[in-house]
Amino acid sequence: MAKKRKPPVFRRAKRPVFRRTDAERRVRQGERLSRLLRVLHCIMGPGRWDADALASELEVSPRTIHRIMQSLSMANVPWFFCKEEGCYRVRSGYRLPGAEGQDTRPTFTNPASLKLAVDMVLKELTRTVESLQRLSGELSERPD
Repeated sequence: MAKKRKPPVFRRAKRPVFRRTDAERRVRQGERLSRLLRVLHCIMGPGRWDADALASELEVSPRTIHRIMQSLSMANVPWFFCKEEGCYRVRSGYRLPGAEGQDTRPTFTNPASLKLAVDMVLKELTRTVESLQRLSGELSERPD
């Protein structure tokens, strides 16, 4: 009597697991953030940008632009789609928080404090000019 053969078992070959490195992940996150900021810059500017125009500018799909706009909404950026012009806009007067930088210039409320500040600056400039003149004189006397 012949031996019974077992039917062949077809197993799926295991696919290699692809894992991104941390550096690759950071690069992708940087690219996403860059696209988001570029879209924000475009729609805050004077041009007319709809999803197709933004997609061609950034070389992505219109669906990616819609995802970016959703991310801007989650970040509380007050954008809207202007139906009359057919483009995305940001509410007028909106500025990115912290993007303007801090104003470190002193504010003077009375003329006396302004005069004092100007006098201090003039004294410092006079000292600097005198130092430069001395240095120039020493350099010109020095043999090469």
